[in-house]
Amino acid sequence: MKPDDEAAGARDTDDAGATFEWPDAPGAAREAALGRLASLRVEEDPTTAGVLGSELAGIVLRSVDDELASLVYDSNVDLDLFRSVRAEAATSRQMTFEARELVLELEVSATRHLVGQVVPPQTAVVELRHRGGTMPFETDGLGCFDVAKLPEGPVSFRCRPSDPAVQAVATSWITL
Repeated sequence: MKPDDEAAGARDTDDAGATFEWPDAPGAAREAALGRLASLRVEEDPTTAGVLGSELAGIVLRSVDDELASLVYDSNVDLDLFRSVRAEAATSRQMTFEARELVLELEVSATRHLVGQVVPPQTAVVELRHRGGTMPFETDGLGCFDVAKLPEGPVSFRCRPSDPAVQAVATSWITL
């Protein structure tokens, strides 16, 4: 570095050939670094319209009255543990979402066929929410339902029990 550069700060060039200055003062250097990082994020990772659409759908489709069910089990998490024990690949994915009064158990096959159950068993309307809209399904008396073909992309479920004393439940958005 030249003596002139030390007094005024340093200049640097990135891989793309852009030149930027690094000031000597710690506060100014920090601001310059944060500014440079912000410009890289905008240049290298612009937000797509699909991502914004999914975020807005998540806000619009969730009612303030719904209880958020937590994902308490996902067989994809256990997949690495069982890989050393099982020779064949997993053919389905199992998930359990739990709320205070309801549990939603789901199993998705490799062909994207979904079988689910509301626990404790009861009649309810389960809404499959996805980018293209909402698909409602009624459960039978045992709380069971199925979806022949899941849409591509992120999905969320909302369960509205027929008993008005039981609060509706919504899951977070997941990719199946």
